[in-house]
Formats: sequence, structure tokens, C-alpha cells
Amino acid sequence: MTNNEETDGIDTPGDLEGDKFVGGGLRTALLCIIAIALLAAAGAGGWIIGHDHPATKVTASSVDAGFARDMSTHHTQAVVIASYERDNTANPNLKLMAYDIESEQAFQIGEMQGWLDTWGLSRQSSLAPMSWMAGHGHLTSDGLMPGMATGDEVSHLETLKGTALDIDFLQLMIRHHQGGLPMAQYAEQHASQPYVRSLASQIIASQSSEIITMEQFLRQLGASPLPTPTD
Repeated sequence: MTNNEETDGIDTPGDLEGDKFVGGGLRTALLCIIAIALLAAAGAGGWIIGHDHPATKVTASSVDAGFARDMSTHHTQAVVIASYERDNTANPNLKLMAYDIESEQAFQIGEMQGWLDTWGLSRQSSLAPMSWMAGHGHLTSDGLMPGMATGDEVSHLETLKGTALDIDFLQLMIRHHQGGLPMAQYAEQHASQPYVRSLASQIIASQSSEIITMEQFLRQLGASPLPTPTD
């Protein structure tokens, strides 16, 4: 069997060999350890950055705090979806993409929560999600931030295997990235702290690139993206 056949027809530069991924329980245990280490390191990094750059103007209702809280929530669902794909896809290219999304966003969650701790703010808030965007962001009819999957959609994803799983994962993750971009763009423009604006810029760059790659994968599987989310 050729490498292209093993990847269900998805070709990317430098295709991975399937045996680079440790199987079974050992892989799961290793990834759990890595995820915990990433969160700890990112949280510590966020705390250090916050102390190196005093944030006397960061309040609970600020763009900085709202972005840190809401993007952490948004990222958390992406980590869940990517984790399921990483554990269940037979495609090594999508396994790597899911792992990259999972690890990057888990690290960013830790970083943003480290900021909140440094600012002396709770990681949760009674303020409405996206209220920090001054009318530029609104919840969907399901009460979710744009791009987020419903509970039924996540449950459905977790019943799938093979190509059907890969297509559903790509569709949900593309929409998820698209929905999160306006939040990052608003924070990049309006956050008071330079390190918050810097992370928002990094999210815009990485997720915009990932959207293009995922759309290419989706076309190779004979499928199309879901409608782009709107406010």
C-alpha cells in the first residue's frame, strides 16, 4: 500500500509516516502528560509576562480580560474536537494537524489564564460573552460564540470513523476558526496590553493559514466547508 493510499488521498508536502505516532494507551498517556506540561508552562509564562508588564488598567470588563476569558472558552472546544480527531482518524496528515491545533490552543489557554491570574481577575465572569467587543460580536441563536459547535454536533462527531469523521472534523474546525477570527481581530486592535495584542495577532496568522490547509484537505475528500459563521 502506498503512502497516499494510507492517507485517503490527501497529499501534503512531507507526508508523515504512520509509525511516527505511538499507539494505544502509551500514546494517550504521553499526550496527557504533554498537555498538562503545556498548560503549566503557558500559565507560568502568562503570569511572568503580566508581572513584567504591569497591567494596572486591566479591569474585569476590559477588552483584554474579555478576550482572555472568551477565547479560552472558544479554544477549549477546539481542543476537545481536535483531540477526538487525533485519537480516531486513520489519516496521519490529519492526525498531525489535529495534534498541532490541540497543543497550540491548549498552550494559549494556559497563557491567557495566566494573565487573568496576574491581573487578579476571575477566570469566569457574570458578564455576557463578547460584551467586551462593544457591539461587534454577538452570540448565535444557540447562545454560543460564533463558530462553536452545538452539543449535538460534537456528539455526532464522536460517533464517526474513517472519512466521515475526517470530513466532519474539517468542517467543524474550519467554521470554528472562522468564528474565532473576529474576536482575535478586535483584540488585536483594541486590547490595552501589547502582549494581548501580540497573541491575538498570532492567532489570526495561524488560524488563517490552517483554514486554507483544511479547505484543501476537505476538497480532496470531495466535500465543502459549512457556511461561514456570522455575528
